[in-house]
Amino acid sequence: MRKSTAVCLICLIFSTALFGQESARAPKKECGTGYSTRDATVLSMMGWGVCLALGIALLCGSLEQNTN
Repeated sequence: MRKSTAVCLICLIFSTALFGQESARAPKKECGTGYSTRDATVLSMMGWGVCLALGIALLCGSLEQNTN
């Protein structure tokens, strides 16, 4: 019961961190070429990092501890 509650809380924390906030976008200034590619790469890396952290947390929360 405690493990399932912990796993649910972890999922809720990560989901609110990802989808709970609206981003205020400033008007785009004239940028040189390559900035959009850099932004896409940064967002992709952040997304993979969050997903990996969530996956590891869920895996650790779902494993049984053997106290023998």
